[in-house]
Amino acid sequence: MKLINEQNQLTAQQIISAEVDWHMEDNSEQNVVQQNVIQQNVVQQNVNQQNVVEQNVIEQIVIQQNVNQQNVVEQNVVVHQEIKNQLEKVPEVDAQDSGSQEEEPVKEYSYQQRVASSGEPICVICGKYGEYICDQTEHDVCSLECKKIDIGRVKRTYSKITVQTPISDSFHVNLTGYIPDAIIGSLADIQVQSILTRNRISVQGKNIPRPILSFTQCKLPTKMMENLQTEGYTQPTSIQMQTIPTALVGRDILASGQTGSGKTASFLIPIISHCHSLSQCYEGKNGPYAIILAPTRELCSQIENLAKSLVKGLLNMKTALLVGGLPMPNQVHRLKQGIQIAFATPGRLIDILNQHNKELSMNNIHMFVLDEVDMMFKMGFENQVKEIINKLPLPATSLQRQTLMFSATIPENIEKLAKSLLKDYIRIIVGVQQYKNENLDSSLSNFIPNIPVKQTILWVENKSKKKQLFSLLNDPKYYKPPIVIFVESKLGADLLSQAIEKKCNARSVSIHGDKSQEERMMILQSFLNGEYEIIVSTGVLSRGLNFPNVEMVINFDMATSVDEYIHQVGRAAGNDSIRNSGLSSGWSITFINEDHKHLFKKFVSMLKAQPAGRVTPLPTKLLGHGYTLYGNNKSLSSRK
Repeated sequence: MKLINEQNQLTAQQIISAEVDWHMEDNSEQNVVQQNVIQQNVVQQNVNQQNVVEQNVIEQIVIQQNVNQQNVVEQNVVVHQEIKNQLEKVPEVDAQDSGSQEEEPVKEYSYQQRVASSGEPICVICGKYGEYICDQTEHDVCSLECKKIDIGRVKRTYSKITVQTPISDSFHVNLTGYIPDAIIGSLADIQVQSILTRNRISVQGKNIPRPILSFTQCKLPTKMMENLQTEGYTQPTSIQMQTIPTALVGRDILASGQTGSGKTASFLIPIISHCHSLSQCYEGKNGPYAIILAPTRELCSQIENLAKSLVKGLLNMKTALLVGGLPMPNQVHRLKQGIQIAFATPGRLIDILNQHNKELSMNNIHMFVLDEVDMMFKMGFENQVKEIINKLPLPATSLQRQTLMFSATIPENIEKLAKSLLKDYIRIIVGVQQYKNENLDSSLSNFIPNIPVKQTILWVENKSKKKQLFSLLNDPKYYKPPIVIFVESKLGADLLSQAIEKKCNARSVSIHGDKSQEERMMILQSFLNGEYEIIVSTGVLSRGLNFPNVEMVINFDMATSVDEYIHQVGRAAGNDSIRNSGLSSGWSITFINEDHKHLFKKFVSMLKAQPAGRVTPLPTKLLGHGYTLYGNNKSLSSRK
């Protein structure tokens, strides 16, 4: 029934009392939500209709998020004044018109209402029996208390959205409660483009959400904001400025950004926001809600560690690390406990899905992230990635799965995967510049990575490499620990590390794929803690892992490809000053010689495309080499 007539039962004295006690009502709203979350669990068990529960869960989440906002007091004042005004406008009803039978008084508070039975309408605020229909919103509500909250929520949401760029009213938007900031929304398109250009952000797609300039614009839980501050996230980096709001509104993303750009946090922040909202409603073991797929155990572990730091103090937020090299029974046991976010390598995830599909259900996956996709494909995981994708459930009519893909480079096979997997996606490219050259190797993208590192290339013959390295490490001008040194072989890593300790009196350690997972994790932690000054590594450290204090990288052996070179020198871009400002304080030194001639043309083209001053003068032998001038085939024929 409509609530218009029932409102007359509120006396003038009650209205005045409500106005005086508005401070108490703010806490009342929170108590209502907390009391009814418990009873909502009972409803879920009785009804067993997932679609009905999800619709009401969304409304509960929205009201929880509104209560958490800093301006909740001012908003409640407006709401109560509006209720007072509405009540004053209601005309009194003649007692003769009300009929001979006395009707049951309208319930004033949510706690007075019973739990809804199967098939009955449900209150959009607390989930109890929706006995009444709000005359202003046409929503089912259980009491005057919830009506007041419903009206206030609708008015607040409407007033903010009307001045913003339209975004889809999707499942994900309701979960995160994200509304574009009014200041950014009021800017002209040319002003927004200026912000993107200054931050080296290129965006492609339809209805692109506008960037954020501060984490406070994300409407994140208060505790999560505190965790961001604790972890040193004061201002969003370029990739975070565009990726976070795009993910918060539920859009699929294909993003490219170098290591050290902050891309890990750019997908973790919106994922945690999503999963935290879901975890407040599904207190049972319904997860995981998100899966982050990465190519290596080390990268998965690093991402999970950051996630754990960001979810500290948030209720019902658990993670699981599903990687090879660690006992599977322990990981399965963790899944049985109920988790919200899983971090996995392709091989181990498939093993668990095939052997323990009851413990790891894919039915509730709302968010799916592919990190370092290009590396996964190069490591031979392409078929495994596609197998995992095929195991994901098709999006339901009331729920769309969100997919985020991150790749340092975007070759043709990844473009093809994105087009088949992503829906109406936004493409975000950060830290690169457009570069077109007819003579450029066709395998190079039109987008050349803008590596925020000073790069020095030295022509060094193989027999002179150790002597040159020891000379650098013994010179205070170049010795800037902690230092990462890349070599091509596992044995070479062990031998070179031992030689450095003897010749340079430096604390050095080696790391490669032959060492156990536990040993590698201990070595990495010791290096990050400063116990070692130098770490000698094969390509196992070239991707994904973030070394905040490393400003010097030495490629003792040139990488096997230009793409790998980009990732290896990117280890020197890990400090906070580079990540937040784009300045080039890191330094990489690369030894190169005739053994790498097949890379010369593509390598030199990439180096010449870097900003002025980023690359020191190149060796004459490299610039004048036939492979540099003519490529692999023409260099041979030109000498005949």
